[in-house]
Amino acid sequence: MQIETEGIMPDIPEEQQEQKTQEQAGIAEAGIAVDVGTTTIAVNVWSLSEKKRLAVVAEKNLQARYGCDIIRRISFATRPPLTGSSAVVETGASALHYAVIAQLEKLFVRALALAAQKMPRGIQLNVSKIVITGNTTMLSFVCAFPVDGLAMAPFTPASCFGFTACWDKVRNGTVNEKCTALDLPTPEMLRLFSASPINGETPVYFPPCVGAFIGADTVCAMISAGFPSPEAAETTEWDMPVQKPLLLADIGTNTEIALFLPKNGEQPAKILCTSAAAGPAFEASNISCGMSSIDGAIEKIECKDGNLSCSVIGGGTPKGICGSGLVSAASTLIKNHYIDKSGVIKRNASKLGDGSSCLQLTPAVYLSQQDIRNLQLAKSAVCTGLKYMLERSPVLPLFCIAGGFGSHLDIEDACTIGLIPKKLEKCTVSLGNAALAGASAMLFSKLLRKKAQEIKKHSIQINLAAVPGFQERYLGSIDFTEDDR
Repeated sequence: MQIETEGIMPDIPEEQQEQKTQEQAGIAEAGIAVDVGTTTIAVNVWSLSEKKRLAVVAEKNLQARYGCDIIRRISFATRPPLTGSSAVVETGASALHYAVIAQLEKLFVRALALAAQKMPRGIQLNVSKIVITGNTTMLSFVCAFPVDGLAMAPFTPASCFGFTACWDKVRNGTVNEKCTALDLPTPEMLRLFSASPINGETPVYFPPCVGAFIGADTVCAMISAGFPSPEAAETTEWDMPVQKPLLLADIGTNTEIALFLPKNGEQPAKILCTSAAAGPAFEASNISCGMSSIDGAIEKIECKDGNLSCSVIGGGTPKGICGSGLVSAASTLIKNHYIDKSGVIKRNASKLGDGSSCLQLTPAVYLSQQDIRNLQLAKSAVCTGLKYMLERSPVLPLFCIAGGFGSHLDIEDACTIGLIPKKLEKCTVSLGNAALAGASAMLFSKLLRKKAQEIKKHSIQINLAAVPGFQERYLGSIDFTEDDR
C-alpha cells in the first residue's frame, strides 16, 4: 500500500545541550516518531546524534475492524457492556486501546530491525525517546482516555495532550487519572509486552491538540509548514517572522485547515483553525469501485483521441480507483463533456442493474451517478472551508497541502472540479506527511515542543457549521465549477 511517509522537515533550532550518545560503549541513541492516523500508521526511526532517518515502516490502522472512520470507532468505544452472554467480551475502549498498542509494538520491532541494519557492526540501538502524533480521537485511544465527550456537542476531549509519559504507562492505559479502566490484557498482549523492544521507562511525548477536531497532527503539520509562534515571531532568531499569510490543509475524511495571519499594525499575529467533514470519498471508501492507493488502482485518467485512458499504480489491469484517481476522472470527464457542471452523466452512459446511470472507465471499473454525487459532497465541504479562510486573509496566502491524498493530488484537476479555489493553483506547495515530519523534528528539540504549545495557545477554532450562511455556501459549492472568488 502507498502510505505517505515523506515530509518536509522544519528548521531544527540548535540548542545548548547537545544529544549525549554512548556509541563509544557500543550503544547508539535512537528516537521514534509515530503518526497514528485514522486510516494508516507510520513510524520513523532516527539516529539522534546524526539527525539521520534510519528506517520507516507503515501500514493500515488495524482499528479499522472496529469502524472505518472516527465516528464509528467512537461509537464502538462508548458501547455499553454486553449482558446476558457467557462469552468473555472486552469493552470497546479496551479493544481499541490494545489494538493500536499491539500494532505499535509490532511496527517498532520491524522498524528497529531495519534501522539496526544501517548501524556499524557491534553498535546497538537504544530508543531513548518517542513522539506520537495523531488526531485527538486517535491519541485518546492510544492513551486510553474516554471519548464520550467527542461523541456529541460541545465536543470536549478528555485531554488536549501536550505532555510526556513513560511507555509502560502508555501501553497499560495508566497515563493519569483520566484514563478509562481497562480489561486485563490478554495472554497474547502480555507476551507482546514482555518482548517489547522499548524500555518501559522510555519517555513518550504527545504534542498538543487545539481541540476535538484540530489534533496534534495538525499542530505538527503547522510546524512543518513553517508557521511561526505568534508569541515569539519577532524575538526568536531561528523562527523568523513570516510576512505573508500561510494556509494549510490536510485533505481527507476530516479535512483540517489552518490559516496563519502575521502581525498587522496593532493587530497581533494569530492562527485560525477549522475542520471540514468531507466523508470517505477521498479515501474512495464510499465509491462503487473504490480502493486504496495500491497496485491495480487507477490514479489518473486522460482522454486521448476520444477514448478514456487510465494510468494504473504498478501497471497491469485496473482493479478499481483510488481517491486521486477519482479527482482526475472527474476533471477529465468534465473537460470532455461526459458529465455536466451539475455532475449529471451526459455522454456514454451505461445502466446498472438497478437502472441507475454509470460511466464505464474500463471493462471492470465504473463510476456511478451516486459516486459522482459523493465526490461533489466531499469537495464542496473542503472548498467551502478553504473559501471561508481565504475571506479571512488580507492577501492571497501561500497554500500548503499536507497528507497522503494531497501529496498525490493534481492541483489543476482539483481546481477544475472546484475542490480547491482556482486562485490558489499557482501558489501551492505539497508538504507530504507533514504531521510525521513535525513529530520527527520534535525528537531533537525542546524549543519546537515549546513552539507547539504556543501555536496551540494562539490557535482560534472556528466551527464552520455554526457560521451564518454556511449551509448556503456548502450547497452553492456542490457543482463542478472553477470558482475564482
